[in-house]
Amino acid sequence: MSSFKTFFLVAKIILVLSIKSVSAKEPSSIVAAKINNHVISAQDVLNAINTLPQNVKKRPLPEIYPRIVNELINQYLITKRAYEEKIDLDTNVINLIQKSKDQILAKYWLNNFVRNETREEKINQFYDNYLKSFSGFKEANASHILVKTREEAISIIEKLNKQSNFSELARIHSTGPSGKNGGELGWFAPGQMVKGFENATFALKKGETTQEPVETKFGFHIIKLNDIRDAKPKKLDEIRENIIDQITKNSLANLEKKIRKNHEITIVDFDDIVKEVNN
Repeated sequence: MSSFKTFFLVAKIILVLSIKSVSAKEPSSIVAAKINNHVISAQDVLNAINTLPQNVKKRPLPEIYPRIVNELINQYLITKRAYEEKIDLDTNVINLIQKSKDQILAKYWLNNFVRNETREEKINQFYDNYLKSFSGFKEANASHILVKTREEAISIIEKLNKQSNFSELARIHSTGPSGKNGGELGWFAPGQMVKGFENATFALKKGETTQEPVETKFGFHIIKLNDIRDAKPKKLDEIRENIIDQITKNSLANLEKKIRKNHEITIVDFDDIVKEVNN
């Protein structure tokens, strides 16, 4: 692939940390390269690293740094030539620049909006509301064996009733991903499992196993209730990321309603667009 095709590939990297710790200078004041009087700064390199694909990010910094700097040099020289040929005055280019400018402004504004909505004060407020609204419920710790047919499930139940080891049978017969772990599913609360499975699990007593196959969309289950306990509220650090995600979703949903209010919006049906294109 030509190096020109990867000009604007960029991603965040440890370079900024190493530069700051060693020189205590801002990356924008550090020269990475010069073309005549034009300076490419370490900040330019960092900006250039910002959208690199994951597979490139994993490569060693000394390996990718020269490539990035050389591409920035090429970018500058080609941009210079484009200005000399007055490409910036082309109507199509002007329209593209305006669209890019609009996208950048919208993205920058939205990032600031989300940052403000998820500041520490609002995270703590969300968590306080979670604690106030928390109501006690039971959590179950269960294991299961998942098979394809009712007959196979009944056969396994019979073996269990003859004192066969549940974990061993799960490893041998279960088609579910937990089979390799002896069928262990760990702790879960109501609402986390499909309804039929959940109802059958919470109907058991500690140590009991279902005596009838439990059918769900995944197949037929034999369930063992290992333990049951009263659930406790999660600590803030345990659910911080979930809180941020929830605040973000709520804020964006409210924002969409707010910015669309009092605006007449028309969305043309896709099939009508296709007809227009094909006519």
